Amino acid sequence: MAARRFATLSSEKIAFALRPGIFSPKEIGEISTVLDKNSKVTRIFIPDIRSGFESLDVVSSILAVTTRVHAGSGVIRLLEHDPALLTRRVQTLQAFSSNRFFLGVGTGAPGPRPGKSVANMLQRLDELKKGFRAFPEGVEPSETYVATLKIGIAKRAVGRTDGLLLNFCSPRHANGLIAAVKPQMVSPIEFACYLKIFYSSQSDENALRLLLQEFLNYDSMPQYHEMFLQDGTAKAISEIKQSDHWNSGSVEVPKELMGISLANPGSEELHQYVQCFRKAGVSLPVIYPYFPAGEKSEFRFETVKRILDVV
Repeated sequence: MAARRFATLSSEKIAFALRPGIFSPKEIGEISTVLDKNSKVTRIFIPDIRSGFESLDVVSSILAVTTRVHAGSGVIRLLEHDPALLTRRVQTLQAFSSNRFFLGVGTGAPGPRPGKSVANMLQRLDELKKGFRAFPEGVEPSETYVATLKIGIAKRAVGRTDGLLLNFCSPRHANGLIAAVKPQMVSPIEFACYLKIFYSSQSDENALRLLLQEFLNYDSMPQYHEMFLQDGTAKAISEIKQSDHWNSGSVEVPKELMGISLANPGSEELHQYVQCFRKAGVSLPVIYPYFPAGEKSEFRFETVKRILDVV
């Protein structure tokens, strides 16, 4: 259940994704200061939601109240930003944070020509990094992360970014992608992955329903449906889609989906889940907590602190 105790199990580096809308502005500030004091937390990612707060502005507020942890976007749709203005914003964030900002970028919706969108995004990233080299003394070029789901995108991004950011995938998928790109790496890069974990103080069933709804949401996107097909999870998701009883009655989650995400996990279950991704080659697991609308602020805050004791 949600109130179960967490045991201290690990001291390896970790990151968190704090999504505006799940966490209030006040909570993001308070939680960031807690994460800043924990040496194993190296990064805070702020997802950019179209209808919510602007990611880079939220990052700026985090950098203002922390002194050690790095914070950045996770991710912005690079082609939607004016290159000159974005370069100035990155320079400003770096200068005023002692070089603790990082820039996570992606293409957004792939559109009718996904290959062209990726090529344009990577070209824009190259141009942006040229601008970084003109930063004044003491202001370093920011680290960059490229969101990737497919091996082809990852291979094209290697050598042009400091890290790759995967999302809502299995350890098997992560391992396959990492193994495919490693042979062409000239220097090490970070392999980060969003690990979405669903919590509810009301019941395990509420948390499980959030998890199942997220699978249905992602399965409606062609690029994720293709990944689920390759991963052998598409059939289980299809069966959930055809049955509505989980939305009101008892909730059973197919075992194969629990390798991708968890709901109200206990300490050992959470530890093993994160370790599976580490063993798959993910060098920076990014804990991405979800809560239902109306969840108590105290529960969200305490859950993050308990997670820190485990991962």
